[in-house]
Amino acid sequence: MEKEYSKISPTAVFCARMRAKQKLPFSKEIVTLIDTKFKDLVEDLPDYGNTLNSKSDFIPFIEGRYHSLNESLSKFDKTFIVEIASGLSPRSLEFSNKKDIIYVETELKGLINMKERILKEIINEKKLNSKNLFFMNINPLERKDMDKLGKFYLEKGKDKKLIIIHEGLLMYFDKNEKRVFRENLKYLFENYSKKGLWLTSDLSRMKKKKNEVLGNENIREKISKVTKREFDYFESEKEAKKFLREGGFTSEILSNEKVISNLIDKKSLQFNKDHILNSSKGYRIWKIGLSN
Repeated sequence: MEKEYSKISPTAVFCARMRAKQKLPFSKEIVTLIDTKFKDLVEDLPDYGNTLNSKSDFIPFIEGRYHSLNESLSKFDKTFIVEIASGLSPRSLEFSNKKDIIYVETELKGLINMKERILKEIINEKKLNSKNLFFMNINPLERKDMDKLGKFYLEKGKDKKLIIIHEGLLMYFDKNEKRVFRENLKYLFENYSKKGLWLTSDLSRMKKKKNEVLGNENIREKISKVTKREFDYFESEKEAKKFLREGGFTSEILSNEKVISNLIDKKSLQFNKDHILNSSKGYRIWKIGLSN
């Protein structure tokens, strides 16, 4: 199973390049390292088209969802954060240095080993505190890995709130894989932290309507060709809520208007504010927990 899902890894490099373009913290350092010291270990998309060169009057999707999830995480104290399929995201470098937070990066074996080496280069260079940062080899579709994660939580952070996060993951799973993932998280919470939370933007991005314009640079087609996996989105918010409810979860959609409005002001995009805020609904964070 791991070999099949390793095909998703090129998207980690794509997202890393997009974050660097959007100047997210530590993202430039990550891309510099994968293009120099680790270039023989990465698989990149063969063609980005004009994606990295395009200019836009919008808050790019990857940037918007990154800040939206960060804002939601910042509302909680004393947390044990587990990022599922963290790819080459720099988020752990921002959060693991904060008081009363333990941050666990998880990925498939090959990618998490490289990720750890990359981040340790940055940590050493910038003299960051990394004592609360951990790396784990996990496949979220394997039940045994939920036990591995749960036992680590009880060992290191049972006095903290368990929060599972991910961004840009569910759309790569087909309907059966989504159900397996949901059931595995339910198992994790029921057995190790009944008050744990699941935060993600993945349920906000819906399937495009048949006549809806995809945009000038449909990078999704190129990603699908490389990963050999079709994108699978929910049809509607109603369908996504039903999916969670049937799995024994309750959900709440959190507003990201404040954080996106701040980005609009920072980038002087006020002239396009209404359109940007409307688009930002596609990466609002869902706050999910076990039903009583």
